[in-house]
Amino acid sequence: MNKKMVHAALLSIALLLMAGCNPNNQGEAPQQRGAQVNQYNRTTPGQKTRVLVGSDLNPNLVTGRNDVRDIQAEADSMANVAVQVPKVKRASVVINGAQAYVGLTLADTVRSRQEAATIREKVRQHVQGKMPRYDVRVSSDTGIFSRIQDIGDGIRSGTPINNYRIHMNDLNSRMNR
Repeated sequence: MNKKMVHAALLSIALLLMAGCNPNNQGEAPQQRGAQVNQYNRTTPGQKTRVLVGSDLNPNLVTGRNDVRDIQAEADSMANVAVQVPKVKRASVVINGAQAYVGLTLADTVRSRQEAATIREKVRQHVQGKMPRYDVRVSSDTGIFSRIQDIGDGIRSGTPINNYRIHMNDLNSRMNR
């Protein structure tokens, strides 16, 4: 009976050693788990944009809170997308939870309200397409643009967004979709 136990133990050890020496995994690079490369965290050498962190999050998920570590990088990305629409001179973006407020300065050649509304809708569609997890609201009113820019500058300088709660509530009511 003692010999049977020794043989069983030796057989178990041999099987364990063979399983650990699997030649199929040799030479392959280890896979990175949980990381997802997408269009939100790619940069080109000519652009001076920051790489977003938290890129393994689902960009389509509207969570109602800020899940990325650098929310200003997402706001800057949204502003860059908005400026690419023709006849948009400047754009400023503030993100509060699942809401993204985009303020625009349009080109001087935009004369009619209808043309301005068309441009705002194009900007909304482009930004919403690039950052689908946010409810995007767009305005080309100069007062709203200034307010969004002031809030964004304050947040960049370290002021907590809670200090702008009254302003954010006003933006929410004035920029109702």
